Amino acid sequence: MKYLYSICIFLFMMSSCVDDPTSSSLNIPEETEGMRPYYFEGEEWKSFSVSGPEPIQQLGKIYYKNPHIFVIEKNKGIHIIDNTNPANPAHLRFINLKSCRDVAIKGNILYADNHTDLLSIDISDFDDIRLVNRIPDLYLAPLDYPDNYSGFFECVDPAKGQVGGWEIATLTRPKCSR
Repeated sequence: MKYLYSICIFLFMMSSCVDDPTSSSLNIPEETEGMRPYYFEGEEWKSFSVSGPEPIQQLGKIYYKNPHIFVIEKNKGIHIIDNTNPANPAHLRFINLKSCRDVAIKGNILYADNHTDLLSIDISDFDDIRLVNRIPDLYLAPLDYPDNYSGFFECVDPAKGQVGGWEIATLTRPKCSR
């Protein structure tokens, strides 16, 4: 009886290893919309600079600290807008952060994620925005697949560098899906 039980378990486990002929791997479209990773060369993601106002191309999260609005452009940077006159908001500055997705502000310090690091940025004077501190490797690097996404995506190629994030793209015969 003991051997019969063991044989049944073994056969059950082996049957679960057989490829399912109806799996999505056999239904790969020639061309489809999906997610494609973009890569950083070296440590380019660590760059920090402040420039004049730039047009917002892809609206992200918004943080409000009276009378200013901080608009995150995902994986690009932070727009600073003076909202003293809501009928005519004035774009003031743009903080270039290649891998920023979120911010928080306490007093005159803006905290921003920057790929795997946490940055503290002094915003007490918009004419002299300065990086105060960088805590390296506080966050995990982006995943080898797009987070909170189901569908086709381009497989990560470590030879191209570190994944900075994911973008929507037209893919040709994608090999990866979730």
